[in-house]
Amino acid sequence: MRPIIIASTAAYSGKSGVALSLIRELVARGVRVGYFKPYGTMPVEVGGVLTDKDAAYINSTLPSPAPIEAVCPVVRTQALVEDVLAHRLDDVKPTVVRAAQVCGSGHDVLVVEAPWDLSQGSSIGVSAPEVAEMLEAKVVLIDRPSGMADLPDAIVCERSRLGDRLAGVIFNAVLEHTADFIARRTTPFLSSVGVPVFGAVPFDPLLSSVTVQEIADELGGTVLTAHDSLDLPVETFMVGAMGQEKALRFFRRKANKAVVTGGDRSDVQLAALETSTRCIVLTGNMPPSSIVMSRAEELGVPMVMVEHDTLTAVERLEGLFGHTRLHDAAKVDTMHRIFIASVDVDRMLAACGIPQD
Repeated sequence: MRPIIIASTAAYSGKSGVALSLIRELVARGVRVGYFKPYGTMPVEVGGVLTDKDAAYINSTLPSPAPIEAVCPVVRTQALVEDVLAHRLDDVKPTVVRAAQVCGSGHDVLVVEAPWDLSQGSSIGVSAPEVAEMLEAKVVLIDRPSGMADLPDAIVCERSRLGDRLAGVIFNAVLEHTADFIARRTTPFLSSVGVPVFGAVPFDPLLSSVTVQEIADELGGTVLTAHDSLDLPVETFMVGAMGQEKALRFFRRKANKAVVTGGDRSDVQLAALETSTRCIVLTGNMPPSSIVMSRAEELGVPMVMVEHDTLTAVERLEGLFGHTRLHDAAKVDTMHRIFIASVDVDRMLAACGIPQD
């Protein structure tokens, strides 16, 4: 069994999506593949076992899923944080190694999803570099460029920490206007300092979208109109805090959006409804006017009333849109298709010491 660790330079770089896409590609090639996540941060109970939400989902997609108790042996909860800070937590490294052996048993390749970045998990000895040493694994680093023509400082920094464990890099969610710079400038530079680049996966708005229902759930909102449109994908959000004339020009800049505005701003709400808007989030627990309600119902646009103020709602939505949801068949298919079209999988596997037929 050969382990490959999928790590990232920062949170929300698309690490889980890359791991799932790699697993699907290996399965399609007839490779026996397992999945393992040593440290999870989204606790959920499955069959009475505490595990990580994304880890449980990815494991469930495997032809031969591992026992749920082994898939993610360490899950961050408030109780775990308190135990760590009070020096009550036993050494978890032996548990992690045993669980990895269980998940990798009978498989040719074990895809290991590291924590958010290379520092997370350091307090208990399960950061990506430490897990790489434990499992004697190569690391594929995922980096999401900022969108600017910039230096790859994070990658070079992590190379010094990982050393020979670093197999190479995949750029993810690359915006169109930075793709050429990465291909012509960044990739040759990294190659010159010993960091292979296996590919650059382009940004796709579908992968970062969320549904109206997910927005309502995240904000604890009440849906007032168009209840049959809650499964529509929302690609971005905008804040409406200006006059109606300016709002109309502003909202025309983006399609398939959610608009966040005060419940008493009928002018802004009507302007939003005249553009490509998937839902309107009404802050301050204030219902809209009957005119706005009627127009939204007519257009099939859900209006979601929330108790939060606008600033709090925006902060919650920033976190929601930053994390690609894996539990969607259309997104999984899209991720895999873009991944195999953009990444030199054969070269990556060879760099990780995995023989190809």
